[in-house]
Amino acid sequence: MNLREAAKRFFEGSPDRGQSFVYAAEQRLAIRMAQAAPRWVAPAHLSLLGAVGAAFAAAALVGCGRWPDLVWLVPPAMMINWYGLTTDLPLARLRGVEHPGAGMAHHVAELFSQIALIIAYGFSPFLTLRAAATVLVCYLLFSSYGYIRAATRHVQQMAYIGLGVTEFRILLALWPFAAMALGVPQSLHDRLPAIDVAVIGLALVAVLGLLVKLLKDGRRIAAASATPNRDE
Repeated sequence: MNLREAAKRFFEGSPDRGQSFVYAAEQRLAIRMAQAAPRWVAPAHLSLLGAVGAAFAAAALVGCGRWPDLVWLVPPAMMINWYGLTTDLPLARLRGVEHPGAGMAHHVAELFSQIALIIAYGFSPFLTLRAAATVLVCYLLFSSYGYIRAATRHVQQMAYIGLGVTEFRILLALWPFAAMALGVPQSLHDRLPAIDVAVIGLALVAVLGLLVKLLKDGRRIAAASATPNRDE
């Protein structure tokens, strides 16, 4: 199977995925990485590799409080996480072994990765536990809505306003360096750190946006249910 056929098969297999800014380019790269994967590598191996990368990044983030130089391990660990969880499903499709188990492994590894990283940030010098809890609640809300939407409308929402899981990974990988540049570690002991105000404010805006989207989707579903079936 050449690259063009693989890309066509991949995109035809996922026609309703919401696309982030980097989605199209990322999937072309994912297909190339899947084609280059050794035959002994299975999709489940890549899902596991992605989870391991997230675990290493989370451990480095927590350890930065005592050993600051561990911060340099976060980007490469996140790169491993991205490689594993970006290549696993394309590899399954290319080999014709896509089944519910592969999707389950991918989504479990994805949830573990994001939750572990967000919690680790709460115990790192780069974010307060309060801000990390706010981010975690928002992540769980958006993830839950994405799965509910997939179940009710058979649409897998991968991104909101152009921001998807890859953009979120980039933010998680680069935030320690941005936090140091902004002086976040020095302000964490303030009564109300500026980072908390910013995160909570953005979270409120995001939740309001999710509510608006929920209302719009609810109207579409109601309208579709009220439309008579042509086959009847």
